[in-house]
Amino acid sequence: MIHLIPGLISSPSRGWSPIREHANRHPWSFVPTLILLPLLPALCVYVGATDVGWSLFGSNQERQLSSTSAGLLALMLYLTCLTSVLLSALATRWVLFRTDQRPAFTIAATFTTVLAIPLLLAGVISILPARWLLIPALALGALCSILLLYRGLPGYMQLKRNDQERFYATCILAAAVLVVLTSGFFFMELWWQPLDGGYVIPESG
Repeated sequence: MIHLIPGLISSPSRGWSPIREHANRHPWSFVPTLILLPLLPALCVYVGATDVGWSLFGSNQERQLSSTSAGLLALMLYLTCLTSVLLSALATRWVLFRTDQRPAFTIAATFTTVLAIPLLLAGVISILPARWLLIPALALGALCSILLLYRGLPGYMQLKRNDQERFYATCILAAAVLVVLTSGFFFMELWWQPLDGGYVIPESG
């Protein structure tokens, strides 16, 4: 499926049709992309947290995590990405349940996997975890995902272009934001409390 992404970038409207045709022929082709691509931001978070160091808001002092703590953080980020994509696919099916073209789960999961690609690629910047880099990069990734959603929903889901499809896209966007925030808070809280992941390497001297 990943070989179809360049066509989607060059033409966000027309590029969805080959992806839908590929999803119809190979329903589970999104799985390798879903499993492998979130490894990029997860590994970059690990390197950024252990070798470069993070600075918390309100402080310019950089703190590095232990390798164990950073590994757990990377794992929680990876699980957040997987969970967010899969639950967003279920939300997409729920939003479109009254339409004649309600997608199968694999079709919806392919759709949300592709939508997540800009955000996942933007997460690579976490290897240099400076706030002035992270915020613009994630904002740009989110903007690209939103653009793909609104431009691609009618063609990919075979809906008529009207105000109703924009309403569907807005509902999917709202549900996806809720899913990402909920998943993120859950796994970060799991990292910080039960797994005791928030261990910072103590400063020497």
